Amino acid sequence: MAHSTNNGAAQAISAVDFNERVKLMLIGKPDPKKGKQYQRTQFQSKRPAPQK
Repeated sequence: MAHSTNNGAAQAISAVDFNERVKLMLIGKPDPKKGKQYQRTQFQSKRPAPQK
């Protein structure tokens, strides 16, 4: 990996280094799964319907 300095400023990183760091972070973590789908429901309005 590239040498990193610690002077408080943002440092540029190559795409290869970024990908290596991400791979290291993801080691041992489970694969992400799609979130649970919830059925949308119609909520009752609290206002009474207009009368004619």
